[in-house]
Amino acid sequence: MLERFRRQYKLCLVGDGYVGKTSIRRKYLKEGFKASYLPTLGVDFAQKALTHDGVPTNLVIWDIAGQPAFQGLRKRYYEGSSAILLVYSVVDRNSFDNASKWLVEAHGFMGSLPPMIVMGNKIDLRSGKPTEEVVTPEEGKAFTEKMSQKLNTPSIFIETSALTGENIDEAFDSLIGMLFERQAKEEGVSAPPTGAPRAVVSEEESVDPVTLLKKDSLHLQEEQIGRSMNELVKLRTELKNAEEELADTVSKLETSLLNLKNAVHVKRIMYEHLQQQLRQTRQEWSDAYDEYMKLDKQKKTEIEKRTKQIDDIRSRIENVGRIIRTRVGDLDMKKMTNSSD
Repeated sequence: MLERFRRQYKLCLVGDGYVGKTSIRRKYLKEGFKASYLPTLGVDFAQKALTHDGVPTNLVIWDIAGQPAFQGLRKRYYEGSSAILLVYSVVDRNSFDNASKWLVEAHGFMGSLPPMIVMGNKIDLRSGKPTEEVVTPEEGKAFTEKMSQKLNTPSIFIETSALTGENIDEAFDSLIGMLFERQAKEEGVSAPPTGAPRAVVSEEESVDPVTLLKKDSLHLQEEQIGRSMNELVKLRTELKNAEEELADTVSKLETSLLNLKNAVHVKRIMYEHLQQQLRQTRQEWSDAYDEYMKLDKQKKTEIEKRTKQIDDIRSRIENVGRIIRTRVGDLDMKKMTNSSD
């Protein structure tokens, strides 16, 4: 019954920009998936419900932006991750060279890393590029093995094409299988191989599971025991139905809780981000106000200074004008005196 409970995993999709992370996610989720894009926070996440080895499973895929502007926020996005999907482009060697930087960042934020899958994407473009410019499968595999040993975490390497869909489903199936195996080890239960049939208790067993008597025993043929057996069969059916109802109810509740948990997590990040922006805006407003008051005071000082300077010039102009008028008057008087003589 417990295996019917929905398992939930958070997957972080990381790598340089333009390597095809979003295309991989969309190709895997197909049509009708629910996505929530937060461009101001540099994260895009979507969910997918599926059944793996008969167990209901819910995936939450976080597509994390690689721009340096979001580096301060990315630490929060790694929290609670069940696995990391590291993507590089086989036709972009820089993205392959930067792959280790993403793992270093994740390790710095998380400490011990969860299982990871390294995906060499865009293999459909490899044939059209010069050999020296492309990343070979051997290089990708060697890198994955090296990082797996160095970081002490289980890893898978696979090459994909988000354009054609090649190995996309296989990559996620392999990763989920690895997560199932790890969870089984943590719970102390041997995990069945991926795709292997599960053990089923046959109703045709020769020994009754309740009384431990052989089914052909004469005792079971007695009427009283027969009636009890009929009641047991009925109770078994009721128990099975009750277990299935409980499992379905828990799965639905777990899915709802997971959705709310993701919403709360993202809203908390948004709230903290807005708080930081508010503090920054308040400081900018305070600085702008101080600068305004400073300039306003400077303006008043300049006006007073210039006004005084203008008044002084006007006073000097008036004095010079008065002198000129006096001299002109003196000259006119002198001319008049000379004329009368």
